[in-house]
Amino acid sequence: MPTYTNADVSHRKSISYRFKEFIDSLKQNGVGLTTKKIFRRFYYYIIGVDFSLQNLHDLNIVGDHAKNATALVSTSKDFLFELFEILQSEAGEEFKKERFVDIGSGKGAAIIFAKEFGFKRSLGVEFAKELHEIAQKNIKKLAINGVVSINKDATEYFPPRDTTVIFLFNPFDRTVMRKVVKNILKAKESFIDSCYLIYVNPTASKELDEVFEIVTKKEFKNGAKVLFYKL
Repeated sequence: MPTYTNADVSHRKSISYRFKEFIDSLKQNGVGLTTKKIFRRFYYYIIGVDFSLQNLHDLNIVGDHAKNATALVSTSKDFLFELFEILQSEAGEEFKKERFVDIGSGKGAAIIFAKEFGFKRSLGVEFAKELHEIAQKNIKKLAINGVVSINKDATEYFPPRDTTVIFLFNPFDRTVMRKVVKNILKAKESFIDSCYLIYVNPTASKELDEVFEIVTKKEFKNGAKVLFYKL
């Protein structure tokens, strides 16, 4: 049985929720960073880039693991950059920015921001065709080279040899995670550099804890929890 069902993020689109989000951002980040975030969202809106929330039950999903997936919550640029900085300080070595892989990449926010952070190549794996197509449009709108979204089930995916960071934003439950971990372990045999895994809001961490080394754990003021692993 799945650990959880598809989360419903409809409430996060309401005016009251967004106002609370704005107030929380002011308290946590100050006026400067909050203003920067607002202008960034406005810029994306103007050029037609879509990183909006998405309930998976609103999509025409075809596949065996639709019931095991969660709703899409796009990763913010500032949050992702902060995670990279934490990994850098806690890893004990400088992780190489060769290839960033986001499994359950949705509309492509994380793979785009990872490329902006300095990764040579960035790849997203998304099983929902509609989200994958939006990601492709977002990449094209922003004219970013070295960023690719592929439409594939996570259980059938094996990270490339040059992968140095794998990213999971609570994309699926333990049923899928068990298969994904097996694929990562098999792919790891051919990795050419050290590889790390960042797992945001973990709900299926047991499968990772059993085979990978935990580098550090972090809990943020907004409630987000993150586990950092060395593979």
